[in-house]
Amino acid sequence: MTRITLSIVIAVLSFALAACNKSTPTPPPSAPSKVHTPSFVPPTAEEAYRLQDDCTRRGEKVLRDNVIGSALTQEQVSRYNPVTNRCYVRLAVHAINLDDWDKHDNSTYLEDGQTGELLAYLTVKPGGARAYLGFGCDNESCVSEKIADCMSDKECEP
Repeated sequence: MTRITLSIVIAVLSFALAACNKSTPTPPPSAPSKVHTPSFVPPTAEEAYRLQDDCTRRGEKVLRDNVIGSALTQEQVSRYNPVTNRCYVRLAVHAINLDDWDKHDNSTYLEDGQTGELLAYLTVKPGGARAYLGFGCDNESCVSEKIADCMSDKECEP
């Protein structure tokens, strides 16, 4: 019986060792998923309407809170930009009378409607001198284009 027992033990050990040495192939690493999950989900039509309505109220507040002289007039345009999920308010201040256009600054300001932060401005002074600031631009044309982008459905990075 010892021979049979010894044979069985050897067979079991051989089988066990063979099973241990037999490794299951590891699947190759899968390529990273190229599925892009957007960090911003565009609003529904109803939400967009509500957001634009809220943006309009914010623009009206900017207009009310801006104090100007009696020779000047101002108007604002507010726009909810669904690409950036922000409200932008463009405020224009200029002479009320066209005959006095060259006697006063003609300015355009862009504000973040939610925070009230001034993002950019362009000013033409009497005599034609120009001033601008915003978006890291180094010329007036750049600032003007960036303001236009913010006021449309384009990317706007202040």
